[in-house]
Amino acid sequence: MPSATSKRSRRAAFDDDEENNDGIAVVQATSSLRNESQRKKARISNAGPSKKSARASRQESVTSSDDDEEMQEPEEPAAPAATQYELMRDAGFRHLENTEIDDQRATQRLKNRPHILGENQVALNAIIESITCYNFMCHTRLHVPLGPLLNFIVGENGSGKSAILTAITLCLGGKASATNRGGSLRSFVKEGEDHASLVVQIKNQGPDAYKPELYGESITVERHFSKSGSSGFKLKASSGRIISTKKGDVDDIVEYYCLQVDNPLNVLSQDNARQFLNAATPVSKYKYFVQGTQLEQLDQDYQLLQETLEANETRLLAFQENITFLKEKSEKAIKLRDALTKSAEMRRQSKIYTNQLAWAQVMEQESILQQNENAILAAQEDINRMEVTIVEKTEYLETIDNKVREAEESLNTLKQEESEFKEQEEEAKTNFNDARASIEQTHTQERDIHQRLTNASQKVKDYEKKIREEERRLEEVNGGALAEKQKELEEAKRAIDNIRESQKSHAEQSSHIINELNEAQKKVQDSEELVSQKQQEVSTAESRLRTLSQNRSDPFAGFEPRVPQLLRLIDSDSGFSQKPIGPIGTLIQLTKPKWSAILEKVLGSVLSGFIVANRPDQVRLSSHMERQGIRNCPIFIGSRASLNNLREPDESFDTILRVLKFDDPRVRDQLVINQNIEQTILIEDREQAERVMFDGQQSENVVACLSFHDKKRGHGLRLTRRGRNIGTTPITPNLDQKSRMKSDDMESQIDFFKENLEQLRAEFRDLDMSRRTLQQAAQRCTQAVNQHKRQGASFEKELRNAQARVTHIEEELDKFEGADNKLQGYKNDLQEAQIQKDHYGNQFGELAMQKQEMNREAESLHEIFKKAKVAFQDHKAKISKAEDKVKRLEETRRLALGEKNRAHANIDMAKAAKGEMERSKEKQADVVADYIRQASAVAPERAYIPEGESVRSIERKFESIKEQLRKIRGQLGASDEEIQNRASQAIQEYREAKKSHKNLTSLVDELKKALMDRLRKWRTFQRLISAHARCNFNYLLSERGFRGELFLDHKAKRLQVQVEPDETRKTSSGRNTKTLSGGEKSFSSICLLLAIWDAMGSPLRCLDEFDVFMDNVNRAISTNMLITTARRSVGKQFILITPNAIEGRAKIDKDVKIIRLTDPRQRLITDH
Repeated sequence: MPSATSKRSRRAAFDDDEENNDGIAVVQATSSLRNESQRKKARISNAGPSKKSARASRQESVTSSDDDEEMQEPEEPAAPAATQYELMRDAGFRHLENTEIDDQRATQRLKNRPHILGENQVALNAIIESITCYNFMCHTRLHVPLGPLLNFIVGENGSGKSAILTAITLCLGGKASATNRGGSLRSFVKEGEDHASLVVQIKNQGPDAYKPELYGESITVERHFSKSGSSGFKLKASSGRIISTKKGDVDDIVEYYCLQVDNPLNVLSQDNARQFLNAATPVSKYKYFVQGTQLEQLDQDYQLLQETLEANETRLLAFQENITFLKEKSEKAIKLRDALTKSAEMRRQSKIYTNQLAWAQVMEQESILQQNENAILAAQEDINRMEVTIVEKTEYLETIDNKVREAEESLNTLKQEESEFKEQEEEAKTNFNDARASIEQTHTQERDIHQRLTNASQKVKDYEKKIREEERRLEEVNGGALAEKQKELEEAKRAIDNIRESQKSHAEQSSHIINELNEAQKKVQDSEELVSQKQQEVSTAESRLRTLSQNRSDPFAGFEPRVPQLLRLIDSDSGFSQKPIGPIGTLIQLTKPKWSAILEKVLGSVLSGFIVANRPDQVRLSSHMERQGIRNCPIFIGSRASLNNLREPDESFDTILRVLKFDDPRVRDQLVINQNIEQTILIEDREQAERVMFDGQQSENVVACLSFHDKKRGHGLRLTRRGRNIGTTPITPNLDQKSRMKSDDMESQIDFFKENLEQLRAEFRDLDMSRRTLQQAAQRCTQAVNQHKRQGASFEKELRNAQARVTHIEEELDKFEGADNKLQGYKNDLQEAQIQKDHYGNQFGELAMQKQEMNREAESLHEIFKKAKVAFQDHKAKISKAEDKVKRLEETRRLALGEKNRAHANIDMAKAAKGEMERSKEKQADVVADYIRQASAVAPERAYIPEGESVRSIERKFESIKEQLRKIRGQLGASDEEIQNRASQAIQEYREAKKSHKNLTSLVDELKKALMDRLRKWRTFQRLISAHARCNFNYLLSERGFRGELFLDHKAKRLQVQVEPDETRKTSSGRNTKTLSGGEKSFSSICLLLAIWDAMGSPLRCLDEFDVFMDNVNRAISTNMLITTARRSVGKQFILITPNAIEGRAKIDKDVKIIRLTDPRQRLITDH
């Protein structure tokens, strides 16, 4: 028995003599190029010689008869130009030139075909035994056992007959679209159900069964699918054991048995049946033909063979070039091997130098051993000196400790006195504020008195007018003497008025002069405050620069003092699930130091924080911080997943993220989450920053902008914009805060702070010069006030003299007054008004003087306040100096302690070094012994080393000899062994390349021969199968008295059918199928299908509703024709579906099985 695992042969079998091929007709062919696990069956049928001759000629085109309406086929698009493969395959279609002879032979084979039923036998395998459907289409459960030969499935419309063919196609791996029943598997699930399954059982017996040792006598294929779109296969053995769930294994079985469920002519559904003859164009009919007979599949396989052949021919060209190269390479290697020479004298001298070099190394190691002994003695001397140094350092440290204690006591005393100075400053400030409030109150009174003085002056003017009128009347009575006296009186009073007007103007200037003095003094005070503030900034910058220079090697100088202890505690604690990282600032590197102070302020306490992996680690780290007394160190829980695709601004902007480098990506992610560092841009100039943030449309992915303050150096601004709301917030850095972030270049950072310090000093000098200028201006204002006071006293003296003269003139005028005393009454009233005016004037003057006095007092209090403030600041400066002194002494103590500790460390190191030297001496002694042993192995006797020679000089001579030998080998390219190996390898590569080239050439020749032989057989197969289909179609039409033609134009790839139902019309060439009646069309379809089926090799043929449009006569003829054809197709299984009864119109025998289906809605569902 042949092995079941070997592939079943489906190769085309032809007689070598194409002219003598009447003995066998090939009904199916395929290629063996595909990678299949099994061989396929050879399905051939024997036929005898033909008795009927073919037609004498074939028409190239089909025309309709005189009685039929002229039908014109739509024009097909022009075929593309033939490829080289197609030209070689078709060979000019010369094999199709003798169609008459081909048709004669095909007709003879048809006539000699046996008409008895005894030859039809049941196949041992490739037979579908049963099909079972669950929740499939209209069936809840449908089990259909099939006969091995001819099966008629009969049932009314709606009974689910077509579901059987659909189930076979889908269960055996066919596509849902191939069934014309649905676009996807989910559409086949019964309405109201979620899952469906199909089961097909295939017979698997006989010598060519498919893996019988694995599957047994039957193979069960199951396919499950659901509404959700899931689908799967199961392959079961006859015992029910699941063998596989892979679709590829199902495809192997289907391909092995050549079931061809996707072949549209092998499983012909009712839709395809309607389309096949009537609706299909000649081109599509031809495509059905080549697909059904597998001419197309063979063609595709041969195209693959042609591509493989072309690829190998390309490889041959590359092989030829490689062989030429390898030949030249082997010839060169042989020449080098033959040209190899040696120099014996140079090798002997090389041996001498080898011996000298070995013993020279011994001498060198002995010298090192002596050096070790000398070093041990020197180390002991160093230890003695270090012990003396430790004593000196200890005494110096005690002296420094005493100075530190004294400085701390002085500092504590100054701090205790600080409160007294503070109280004095507050008291002086309160007194100054009270004096300023009194001045404001006096200023209010001054305005009230001035108003009263104005009213009194108006009253005096009114009385003076009345007096002048009375005097004019009296002048008319007394003559000119009175007028003369009155004129003198008026001049005297006018002099008084002028003096008072001058006093008034003087009084008005007084407040202006005093205000100028106050403003000048205030400017001086503000300038002194600015100078003091700038001086403080200079001191802070100096301290920061000094600290940075001193702590450049201390990364934790900017953090709390206990942070190093915390880090050591974290390293020693194994309870963390993942070690915390931090402080965050130590993991960040700032690439632009000028932003250091602002970024330290913006990032704040985050730089002092730590990052942990989870909440338990956070609690554990927090407890460690509490024990260490660390308070301002936040703890963040970081995510394991790194942030990607950050939304950053345009690359032209610097952001906080872009000026920082991170040692750990979790630090970057934490700052992105909490601080938006990727969307905070940095712009140095404030105006440019405002243009970017506030003018026009806001820049994309920008949350805020940081810039430098345009007036306060070292300070910054934060600019934000949210919709129409814009904001500018000052950033005041903590100048005492030491840098917590690293710098990529510490020296450049120190240079930056030095430059900043120089700028602050320059600003301090400018402010100090401005303060001196303001002090000079205040002094000039003080001199102006004193001059103003002297001028006021002069006005008072002139006023008294003028008033005395007025009194004298009035006494003389009294002698001219009349008896009615009317003038005197006016004068008395005037005098009272004048007294009132003088009273208000004196009050106004007194208030002015009082105000001046109060201003002077306020100035005095202000001076006292400034002195108290200066004293307090001086005291603070003393405290600061004392603190600096303590720090300097502590630093000195730290340095002294460091020197003492280093001295102890040095002596320990010296002792350790001495011990190491002693051990090294012992090791060196061993090395010397080992070198002597190795040298003795090279040269047993101690070689003489010439005086002045050393290892290096001998080595140079030895290398010179080696170099000369190497040059000799260099001319050859390698050492002796390498040259021998290369020569052998080059010869071997050349021989292997020639062998590979020969094998590939042979393969290409065999492929060419095989391709040409296969194409020749393909053309023979195409010719014979075309002739067989043409004759068989005409023969089948004649069963009912029809005649017709089947035109196969392989060059144009067109298939046209011509049928004439009336065989009495001998002169007609036939009618187009579209002009036939329904029954005639269906009968013609059956004839065409059977003609093509007869040329196919699949063991399974399925046809749905073949007689639906036939009358009873055509139905009976077609049914008997199908049964007869099936019986002639030995071993083939037929599944034919019809809605009409079979009994009475067909010759039923034991090989025919009739399966009747009822409407699923009327069928009783059982659990069978």
